Amino acid sequence: MDIYRIYVVNNGADAQNFWCFLAPPQELVNDQRVFANSNVRLRIRNNANGHNYFEIPVQYVIGAGASNNAVGLGVKIVSNIVEDANIGEIWEANYSTVPPNEGPTLTKLPKVSPTNTISIVSNRFDKVKNQDNDWFCNQSFGVKTTSGFMGMTWSPEPQETRILTPKLRFYISIGEYGSNVLANWEQVANQAAVVHVPTSFAFEKCTVIYTSTGDWKVVKGEPEPIA
Repeated sequence: MDIYRIYVVNNGADAQNFWCFLAPPQELVNDQRVFANSNVRLRIRNNANGHNYFEIPVQYVIGAGASNNAVGLGVKIVSNIVEDANIGEIWEANYSTVPPNEGPTLTKLPKVSPTNTISIVSNRFDKVKNQDNDWFCNQSFGVKTTSGFMGMTWSPEPQETRILTPKLRFYISIGEYGSNVLANWEQVANQAAVVHVPTSFAFEKCTVIYTSTGDWKVVKGEPEPIA
């Protein structure tokens, strides 16, 4: 498994919370129903000694959940069940129709997803009845890191198939985000450092620098030693 390390250097005037988000696959870029979701962050003092970094194994995951919280901006969503997923796999998310208020299941199907994709299929459930009874389904895709989950979350439709082409591109951003609290992609990407795999890396390491003027620099390799 490839493991990428993103070092973060804070040359700003104050301590900051730095968040790491996974950019959405092309199939989800313009879907306004899909929200950024991450619980991966570092709080870094300005001009801090030592190394601060995000360590990201390339292990994709899919998640499914159901709760009394509707999927939407500013809502905290944590999947009830999360499974490792690999390129070429198709997974079925099975959601219940109320009553009772049961959580979903995830099952890998004996089929193959199109080249370079992962597919998620939703079963036949009554979304209207569920929402009328304040029971809301959610579905997520992303990567699992040493610090937690980063990816995206949406409200699935019955009998819907999502064919996703994973794109390893990360946003390093500062802001008033919350752990697993859904955020807007434009807000996340605005004034963020964009880190591409593999072009931003040297030996699977890169450095993101937040400057004293609020700009970002992305440099291949580890940070330079502090003089």
